[in-house]
Amino acid sequence: MPAGPRFFLSENGLRTGPHSLAVLKQKAEIGVLRADASIAPESEPDDWSPIHESQVLSEELFPARRQFALGARPVEIANTAHLIASPSVDEILRSNLARQQAVEGELLKPVPPRSNKRRKDYLILAGSINAIVAIRLLQGAPPFDPFLVGFFAMGNISLVWVMFFVMDRY
Repeated sequence: MPAGPRFFLSENGLRTGPHSLAVLKQKAEIGVLRADASIAPESEPDDWSPIHESQVLSEELFPARRQFALGARPVEIANTAHLIASPSVDEILRSNLARQQAVEGELLKPVPPRSNKRRKDYLILAGSINAIVAIRLLQGAPPFDPFLVGFFAMGNISLVWVMFFVMDRY
């Protein structure tokens, strides 16, 4: 069990948690958690207050971001020793990797994919298309009627294309 303070969070009117500080940081970084969200410590579950009222917690979850500025600098300024060096790409990557390793195992788990009803819906629709063709054949239409052949071929081809290549999982 991870050490450190844990908090209950009010999400969409429901109490969730207790969450570790690492999970709250991750939610804040991806924009799910805002500074006006209500939070309560695990030790006092009835003491709800907005995050921005706790200066320590607010600074921990919503740190001031370092501002990077791009622009041309004159040669006489760029070649002086008094400049503050911008972090290199390697430093940024090392920092990100260290943050990831620090909270390994506490991060939010990926959501499993939703159930897929496509196969059932496809079979119902394909059966309907083919039933229309079968009914017309039973009514005495010639087997090679251009309308029936086109409806059968294009109906089945377009149904497969729409159901399995155009539509996403639903």
